[in-house]
Amino acid sequence: MGWTGAEAWIFLSIGDAARRAPATLDKVIGMADSNNHSIPNLHEFEEAVSQLLGAGYITATAGRYGLTRPGQRLYDKINSRKQGHIIRFVETAELWRRKAPSGAGPIPWTADAEEFLQALEEYRRWFANTYEKLKERRSES
Repeated sequence: MGWTGAEAWIFLSIGDAARRAPATLDKVIGMADSNNHSIPNLHEFEEAVSQLLGAGYITATAGRYGLTRPGQRLYDKINSRKQGHIIRFVETAELWRRKAPSGAGPIPWTADAEEFLQALEEYRRWFANTYEKLKERRSES
């Protein structure tokens, strides 16, 4: 099976969330929402992480996600073009659908469904709180 483009979405989201240190799943989900204005479902996330692990671009350990050295180099290269985050994601996804950045196969990997739901709820709580604070600031202006 070839790369679907979801790998770019999840890869960039992990990179954006983690920067130089692994990030929690709720942070990755938040960056995925920011990059694609959508939240991955469990199946999309598992498939993308499996492919990215096989390529050696990410780490996924104890509910934390980060970039490997090769992953960091690829992330830096993608971001060197100084594009907006949505254009960056769309162009990377299109490129990776045509030609995967790695010929390595996926590594079987699954996420704990309950942990995924908890992370999603944590992100939703953060989003709702942030949205309310923004509304309050706007009404004070």
